[in-house]
Amino acid sequence: MSGERRVWFVTGASKGIGLETVRAALEVGDRVVATSRRPGDFAGKIQKTDDFLAVEMTIPESVSIRHAVDQALDRFGRIDVLVNNAGYSLLGSVEELSDEAVRRNFDVNVMGVLAVQRAVLPVMREQRKGHVINLASISASVTGPATGIYSATKAAVLMLTEALAAELAVFGVHATAVCPGGVRTDFLDPSSSQGAEEATRSAYPQVRRAMAGYGRLNHNQGGDPRLVAEAFVQLTRMPDPPSRLYLGTDALQALRFKVEDVIDQANSHIALSQSIDGERG
Repeated sequence: MSGERRVWFVTGASKGIGLETVRAALEVGDRVVATSRRPGDFAGKIQKTDDFLAVEMTIPESVSIRHAVDQALDRFGRIDVLVNNAGYSLLGSVEELSDEAVRRNFDVNVMGVLAVQRAVLPVMREQRKGHVINLASISASVTGPATGIYSATKAAVLMLTEALAAELAVFGVHATAVCPGGVRTDFLDPSSSQGAEEATRSAYPQVRRAMAGYGRLNHNQGGDPRLVAEAFVQLTRMPDPPSRLYLGTDALQALRFKVEDVIDQANSHIALSQSIDGERG
């Protein structure tokens, strides 16, 4: 898609990484469809232009998603880049979080990604070009106390994106799971995160300690959301983009530690791992 004016479809676009993605795409001359539950939230944030369309969309409601995609196609006739950014963190111990809270987190973070993809992918396959960027997280690969459920949702996004990349290759369509480390957004803020208040009263001391740390980290993360958005733009310019991309020095350090730990554990139990390889007979 080099040299073309791409059409972006960005979910959760009214703040944070989503909003910076809208701005970065417009600044390089592309066109953007920005979705939000409240399109009025873009007022004063994005200058009105024929290259920008704000649409109402509620995730994971399929009718709402289909209507938003139809509006995008009516306005611009195509969708070249899908950024599945909408989602939120759910913090608390694996035992103590309610079934309702867990299902809601999976509905938005996982089922929402799937629903938007299903609405957009037929367009990209017919075009025989396009790029799906799914926002995962370093938490998809590295987890700990208080982040188990959120990590599970992002691990699902990471794996489904890698499978999607393999499935879409024949159509000339790319898919990338982007896994940032800490980014200065409202991710840990009560306005975006859920479960934090209950987690501070957890029966698990590790969870309580983790929540205290997250409170200090809120809005003090090392990653710049504007630079994340610029990385998205660079991804769309790559002829052979990766199926997963880690962003941030903290993400790379955590990943290296995790990979080394997994290898060490596997090497420590090789005999047990190989013990199931019985002879066929």
